[in-house]
Amino acid sequence: MSSAFIKKYVARREELKSLLCIGIDPEWEKLPHSCLSSDAPLFTFSKAIIDATQGYASAWKPNVAFFERFGSRGFLEFERYILYCKEINQNIPIVADAKRGDLANTAKEYAKYYFETLKVDALTVNAYMGRDSLLPYLDLGGFVFILCLTSNPSSADLQKLVLKKTNSYLYEEVSDFCGKLNAEYPGQVGMVMGGTHPAELAEMRRRHPKMYFLIPGYGAQGGSLEDIYAACGRDSLINSSRGVTLLSRNDDFVSLAKKKAEEIQSQMSQLLSSNV
Repeated sequence: MSSAFIKKYVARREELKSLLCIGIDPEWEKLPHSCLSSDAPLFTFSKAIIDATQGYASAWKPNVAFFERFGSRGFLEFERYILYCKEINQNIPIVADAKRGDLANTAKEYAKYYFETLKVDALTVNAYMGRDSLLPYLDLGGFVFILCLTSNPSSADLQKLVLKKTNSYLYEEVSDFCGKLNAEYPGQVGMVMGGTHPAELAEMRRRHPKMYFLIPGYGAQGGSLEDIYAACGRDSLINSSRGVTLLSRNDDFVSLAKKKAEEIQSQMSQLLSSNV
């Protein structure tokens, strides 16, 4: 069974022959100078990136933290961004990168905000509090990407702790937990797997051949596109944020973003075409 998110993503993937997910991380200290003078700098930046790259994006991944920083004004700009994504092309899925994880009654409110109010297609979540903290998202029919092995340098602090009972890493147990949850809610659960761990990524693909992976760590964080694709296959979203969107603080940031997105999409198209 395929969820609405998977159906939308697969259609877009096949249209572009690309797995490129463009992350929108409007980090204030790195925003182009022209955006800072706007009445809505975060939205102005995000809109410019969307306009420049929407022909190459198989998915959008806005990180809500960069909007939350500015309180109600930031949330307003975040919601304007979500609406604009839908206006410019309803066929490009939106993955809200919020990494939520809380008690079930609190998770229910997050779920209603993202899946009922904003109507995003997918959401990143943290499974640390267990199964009941995730069910509110799934019971609403939402698709969640659960943090598994992340791309940051300190991911091994906890994620690679060895469990005595099974002699396996914690992230491996989390991945199996994700697999069981996806069996219970078919087509609604995926995993976040960092592209900075190609060997582990390949092993997770062997372990979970039919699950969808959201893969940060490509581009600015150093992961190789060829290595990542060889490890993860087609059922993945390979994300690039800063490596596409924050290449300049001058007025050429738009043209540079478009050029980079086109370059990545072209590379991905060649990789996908050679592995039909």
